[in-house]
Amino acid sequence: MRRASLKIRIFSAALLALLFFVPLMSYALKQAFVASLTSAQEGRMQLQLLTLISEFDVVDQEYLMPEMMINGDLNLPESGLYGVIHNPDLLVWKSMSAINWQVPEIDEFPVPGGSKFATVKVQKAEYFQYTYTAEYETTIGFTPVAFHIFQEKSGFNAEVTRFEKTLLRWLGIISALLFLLLLFSLNTALSPIKRLIAEIRGIEEGNKQSITQQYPTELETLKVNLNHLLTTEANQRERYKNSLGDLAHSLKTPLAVLAGMPELPAEGKEPVAQIDNIIQRQLKRAVAGTGSGWNQKEPVAPIVEKLTLAMEKVYAGKELTIEYELQDDASFYGDSTDLMELLGNLMDNACKAAKSSVLITTMQSDTSVSIWVEDDGKGIPHDKRQVLLERGKRLDSYESGQGIGMSVVSDLISAYQGQLDIQDAGLGGAKIIVTFPIPHAETTG
Repeated sequence: MRRASLKIRIFSAALLALLFFVPLMSYALKQAFVASLTSAQEGRMQLQLLTLISEFDVVDQEYLMPEMMINGDLNLPESGLYGVIHNPDLLVWKSMSAINWQVPEIDEFPVPGGSKFATVKVQKAEYFQYTYTAEYETTIGFTPVAFHIFQEKSGFNAEVTRFEKTLLRWLGIISALLFLLLLFSLNTALSPIKRLIAEIRGIEEGNKQSITQQYPTELETLKVNLNHLLTTEANQRERYKNSLGDLAHSLKTPLAVLAGMPELPAEGKEPVAQIDNIIQRQLKRAVAGTGSGWNQKEPVAPIVEKLTLAMEKVYAGKELTIEYELQDDASFYGDSTDLMELLGNLMDNACKAAKSSVLITTMQSDTSVSIWVEDDGKGIPHDKRQVLLERGKRLDSYESGQGIGMSVVSDLISAYQGQLDIQDAGLGGAKIIVTFPIPHAETTG
């Protein structure tokens, strides 16, 4: 399972923070608005109550209020603003606006000089209630009188709803702008990484030898280290090949002299030739796969086509039909000589075993490239396949009497961390499947 890319991780984290922040900010702003609006409402009702108190008077034990109040809303029936006056025993007065309005039962009054601001329900409707208790001197002593102002809450709720809709609309616009800004910032911040990946891909494909562009300070150190690694690896590989070449030359000359000595017994010439073959094979094996795979991308199709022409000439007497089904982008990450030798051995073995047909197929995915070589010969028995998979083993099963030279193939596959599999071919014979990994497959993805 592929891990999420760095871009997706950063974007997801930022988006999660945005989705958490916007509702939280919306809630906080709404609560602040409601608190401010409630405080303003309390202040207005306090002023209305003071007006009510200023117009009230007590003469002896008689409570006096003018017929018309200064606040006009108290004179209009069902205006939504209602004034009520109580003494501890009974309802003393209610405003003209409360003629058809049911005055709620009020069980408790604030102590004289105290006030109360609350929300109450009257006939299933919500009201703000502001109450203040004052004392008045009468013929029987001081009597507490409670003044009440009731304000319908529908206007308050409507204002909160309007604010909430406006808030959500603007927060939506701001969120969209923040989202676009997030995408822009993320792309801008990750663009150097994209350029670095593109340069590394160019090196893998053999189009570049080093990383050349300028990068931010955080990536510049990585660039320098990668270039140093590439240079060191290329120099080491070159020194390795040169040393192996010198070794081959140094050994080949004495062996040639030894083989050409007239006094060398006949029974000694064959061991000398075997030693020379072993040295050549081991040198080739050591050199195979020593590349890093960064800049050795070889298309498979041209090599298959070249080998097909060669096999058609070599096996012209058998009148073989050699066909291939190749993907245009199928590539081998390694040395072309190694691929030529590997495919040459496989195709040569298939042509030896085939009756009339040989088929070469390539399949490439994001992480590997596979090459199938199949024939319509006798096939390879199941109990003999494991022998071929063991390095250095041979299987003499062809009509010509020549063995399958799989040792070189096995060495090359091992050098490039590949896999070899033997199956029954659709043509009726054997199918040899060779699979090689694609270096840095995650980077190119």
